[in-house]
Amino acid sequence: MKSFYILAFILLYASCSIDRSIAPISSSEQEQLTLFQNLPDRHKVRIADAKEAGQKLWLCLTFISKENKEPLRDEEVYFYHTSTAGEYESTDPNDESTARLNGKAVSNEKGNVFVQTILPGDYGSSDDNRHIHTTIENADPEAYDIHFKQYTGLMGKNFVDGSDQHFLADLKMTKDSILVAFVSIEVKNTNRSFDEMQTQRPDCEWCGANEAPADISWETTIAKEDVEGERMILEGTVYEADSTTPAKNVILYAYHTNHEGIYEKKGNESGNGVRHGYLRSWIKTNEKGQYRFQTIKPAPYPSHAEPAHVHFTLLRDDFEEYWIHSSIFKGDPMITEEMLEDQQAKGKFSYILDLQENDEGILVGKRDIVLKK
Repeated sequence: MKSFYILAFILLYASCSIDRSIAPISSSEQEQLTLFQNLPDRHKVRIADAKEAGQKLWLCLTFISKENKEPLRDEEVYFYHTSTAGEYESTDPNDESTARLNGKAVSNEKGNVFVQTILPGDYGSSDDNRHIHTTIENADPEAYDIHFKQYTGLMGKNFVDGSDQHFLADLKMTKDSILVAFVSIEVKNTNRSFDEMQTQRPDCEWCGANEAPADISWETTIAKEDVEGERMILEGTVYEADSTTPAKNVILYAYHTNHEGIYEKKGNESGNGVRHGYLRSWIKTNEKGQYRFQTIKPAPYPSHAEPAHVHFTLLRDDFEEYWIHSSIFKGDPMITEEMLEDQQAKGKFSYILDLQENDEGILVGKRDIVLKK
């Protein structure tokens, strides 16, 4: 019994000795936070929505290679953690990674990812055991967990200090009482070296029409039958700037996410496939200006910050490649009033597509395109 009281005292002392004070965010940190908030949507993820109970938490993460200290670019990063009650609520009871609170994002040129979520609760019977699981797909090992200085006991801190897969974040507070943490995570044994990535990646992030094979037709398949997702056809006519004459020999480059909202890669991509993944392809309009892509309906980014969409660029011998507004789909809850007004202004050349099932049960979206003057 005496040993029990001694152990209880030690645990109580260790808990009480934690400094829970959280400093306000500094002006320089606020500038950093703004940069992360302004990242393109594919580099951000919202794990917990506004209705989720708990203290709001924003993570400004930078992933770098442990070997060469270079940023990890275009890496898929997965996150999951407990609710504020400390429960994973996993769809598979034997797999914590299927936790209800989970999300994915892709790192940018600087290895940055911005996460919006809540502070996790303590897991299990332990106090001060709050952490967020982070998985990098192309690393070995894949798991790198984030703990919090103000919610980690002495034993936990000693554990983190002795591990190169666990990182301790010092929480700060915004004027709006949102917790913020800036964390650099060194990742081991990534599959692609910095030099390889540099040689593979074009300077232009959205380009790709100039990578078209020589023998392309007016129709093609982006996603083969074995690719998971709802089958979809995108087709239409490209017109000259007069909006009447069919535009022939126009290369139309299309790429999009998979059924989970990720630009999925097989690992052998080249050119801008390193950014855009393998769900991409090209057509060259025929004499009637027609095009057709057979594929799957993409899902929105895990951040759900914008509607699901298919990217398009155009190229022909007499003009340089340029980007046009992505095709999005009628009924998507992320479509804004501004987009709807823009659709009305564009008339028959709207980028908001009304998908209709054909006789084979495949969704078909028609979009006519007019070349810019």
